[in-house]
Amino acid sequence: MKIILFAFSVSALALAQAAKVPPALTPVLLPGEGLAIAGPTGLQKGYGESKVEAPMGSLAELLWLRLEGDDWGGRQVAFKCKGEWNGFHCWNPKGHGRVDLAKATSESCNLAFLFWAMQSVEGWKHDYGEGAARLRLELVFKPFLGNRLPAGDVLPVITPAWVGEGDLLRTTPEALATWMADQDQEELRNRFKRLMGGAFDGWIIKGAPWWFKTGISKVSGDTTVNTIWVAGSDGESTVVLHLPKGRGPTEGLARMKEILHLPKK
Repeated sequence: MKIILFAFSVSALALAQAAKVPPALTPVLLPGEGLAIAGPTGLQKGYGESKVEAPMGSLAELLWLRLEGDDWGGRQVAFKCKGEWNGFHCWNPKGHGRVDLAKATSESCNLAFLFWAMQSVEGWKHDYGEGAARLRLELVFKPFLGNRLPAGDVLPVITPAWVGEGDLLRTTPEALATWMADQDQEELRNRFKRLMGGAFDGWIIKGAPWWFKTGISKVSGDTTVNTIWVAGSDGESTVVLHLPKGRGPTEGLARMKEILHLPKK
């Protein structure tokens, strides 16, 4: 599950600049697919199943980067992923080896994010107390929790559900695109570009760089089926695509480029 930086001319995503999309650029979706486009003023357009909620999978890593990215980056966190840690399993059974924040993000190493999240939450409890620590967690995660977190001041135990496994964290393409494009997330967008820019310089074509993060989650009630997310931004426009069924992130990224009429390279 990798993140890839590309660069496209703004004209290639002209549909993201206005609510009325030129007919030639109107996305054609397959049954069950949902696409949302948002900008600085909020949601601009939704297509297909853009209002349908689904588990957000490894896109939950974006929430942790929003919450703790600067601290983790400043501490130069690291983790050795062997595919299993303390009874928890990574999506990659072979593991990712030693990862820093940039590599863990690019390869969606859920074990690394879980380890660092557990460390952070324990630190919050010590520094702020349990009630304040819970408020800190809810500050970012609440839009994706619905009513699935019991009321009260008790800080939840950080499990793989908090890094995108299962269906604790859910969203729709429209809700996620709107959240990502919001002015409050400018720090996240800038942090992401700083974090990943060095790792993917070879992918950047002349022009304004776009980044795309792919993610996989399991269908509720059927863990044999993958649903695929692709979220991207150039710092101004944001696009989120959800595929109800697919094999993996490469397929999801290719589908996003096809839908938005983006160049092959």
